[in-house]
Amino acid sequence: MSQTDYNERHREYSLTVGRFAKLCGTTRDTLRYYYEQGILTPYVDPENGYHYYSTSQISSFYFITTMRQAGCSIKEISGMVHDVSQTGMVQVINGKITDLERERRLLDKKISALKLGTWLMEHYGNVKPGVPFLSDIPPISVISTPIRRRSGSYHSADIAKEISLHFSQMSEGDGIVTFPSGATIGYSDFISEHYAYNNVITLSLQPTDDPRFVPLPSGRAVLCSHDHNATDIDKSYRKIASYINRNRLKACSDLYSVSLINLYDHEKNHTYYKYLFLCVE
Repeated sequence: MSQTDYNERHREYSLTVGRFAKLCGTTRDTLRYYYEQGILTPYVDPENGYHYYSTSQISSFYFITTMRQAGCSIKEISGMVHDVSQTGMVQVINGKITDLERERRLLDKKISALKLGTWLMEHYGNVKPGVPFLSDIPPISVISTPIRRRSGSYHSADIAKEISLHFSQMSEGDGIVTFPSGATIGYSDFISEHYAYNNVITLSLQPTDDPRFVPLPSGRAVLCSHDHNATDIDKSYRKIASYINRNRLKACSDLYSVSLINLYDHEKNHTYYKYLFLCVE
C-alpha cells in the first residue's frame, strides 16, 4: 500500500474501537463479535494491528442492531451484507415487517384482554356479591363455540370437551387470547330456569375484523357478581331475572357467565369469582 493510500485510509478510518463503541452505545466485545462474524469489518492497521472504524460504519452498526431487534439471526444479516441484492434485502426486510406486525397484533390482543379483565375485576370489587345492578359496559365482542350436548351441561366439568375445543380453535391463525372466558345460558332457558350452558365463549374488548367475533347487542347490561361465599348461583340467576322484570327492561342477549379467576389460600381452600351479565335495551 502506498503512503498516499495509507494516509487516505487513516483519514477515513479514524475512530478507535473504544471511540466507535462509545458513539454507538455498545461494547468492544460486541464489535469484536461482529468483526469475527464478518458483518462489520474495521480497518486493520498493517503496521501495529490496531482496528479503526469510519463514521460511515455507524449507520451499518445501527442497521445490524435494528435487524437483530427485528428477529434476524447473525447468519441472515451476514447474507444480506454479503450475498443478497438490494431487491433481496428489501424482501427479507418486508418479511420481518410482516412478522413484527403479527407480533404487534398479538400484543394488542393481550393488552386488550388484560384491560377487559381489569375492568371486570375492578367492577367486581366495587359491588356487593349477589346483588344485580344496571350499568353501561364497554364495546365488547364475543366468540363462541356451541355446546352440542346441552343436556346435563350445568357445570364446567360437564363441558370440558367443548372448553378444550374452544381454546384449540382460538389458537388458530394469529392466535386469540383466551381471557376472559366463560359460558352462556340461552335466554329462553334462563327465563324458564333451565340453567344449561349452550356456548363456551371468550370476550374481547378491542374491535376485531375476525368474522368469528360478534359484538354484543347493547352497551347496557344487568350485571351480578358471584363468588364461593354466595348462596346457590341459581339464586343469583333468579335475582337477575327479577331485576329485569321489576325495572321493565328488555333483555337482548343470552346470560353470560364469565370466569374471572380461581385462587387458593395458604390452606389450599379454593375461591372462584364469576361475573354474570345479560344485555338489555
